[in-house]
Amino acid sequence: MKFRRIAVIMGGGSSEREISMLSGRAVASALREAGAEVSEVVADESNAFTLPSGVEAAFPMIHGAFGEDGGLQARLDALGVPYPGNRAEESRVAFDKILSRARFAEAGVPCAEGFVLAPGEAPPALPPMPPPVVVKPPRQGSSVGVTIVREASQWIPAVAEARRFDPDVLVERFIPGREWTVPIIGPADAPTALPIVEVRPKVEWYDWEAKYSDGAGTDYVFPEDTADAAELALCERARFVALLAFRATGGRDMGRIDLRVDPDGGVFALENNTVPGCTSHSILPKAAARAGIPFPELCARIMEGAE
Repeated sequence: MKFRRIAVIMGGGSSEREISMLSGRAVASALREAGAEVSEVVADESNAFTLPSGVEAAFPMIHGAFGEDGGLQARLDALGVPYPGNRAEESRVAFDKILSRARFAEAGVPCAEGFVLAPGEAPPALPPMPPPVVVKPPRQGSSVGVTIVREASQWIPAVAEARRFDPDVLVERFIPGREWTVPIIGPADAPTALPIVEVRPKVEWYDWEAKYSDGAGTDYVFPEDTADAAELALCERARFVALLAFRATGGRDMGRIDLRVDPDGGVFALENNTVPGCTSHSILPKAAARAGIPFPELCARIMEGAE
């Protein structure tokens, strides 16, 4: 390994702190198995942390605000500590769904039609586009504050819920169909898409509970396992869109592009998760295992990109 003394930074003050702790401990264990000397560094709820002396590099594993919005990366840059993943500014862009949508548009990445309610802007009495629509805070992860509005009566409460987490509100057309996600690893100039994972929640949609309950609330399927030619062609299109979205948002070393696939075969990018979950039932380790990459090797490969 390029670095032997590694700090895995986890915790922080975001709504995803609990999951970050699980992911961080899993990554720390995997890096130890790969031969590294690892320190587990827990950022407090104000995002303060101290690195042990002698640390050569850090592995960011704080999900959500600070960990994925560029705050942690800027702090590591100031300390002169190498780390894998998006740089600070590109982390900020990828975490902010308004900014990432603009990058998608510039790069020709298909995404759902949408608009933004600015801070303090009163929502119209009815949704400006026919339901169903998705109402979300643009700077959160793990479906926090997200509502699928299927009836007009849900519209105003959905906006209020999103504004609990962000003064801006992003409203997008709901894309019916399938939920696919594409984990990506490797350097910025040669990223590799791991096997596509189709997410099939046993509830209405892939919310916090379905993601993190223990995996029992969701089935994970690998659509590329099929022999169906049309399905394989759709997978090829999804990989193309995912890699385009990854590059458009400054992706490097690790990421996970969430997609929607409509009944007509249209593929639409939702976001680039720049610090993907690494718990025992997270998608990135599942996809890597399907590609024949054990978790310790996966974490070691990601660390090779640290600079």
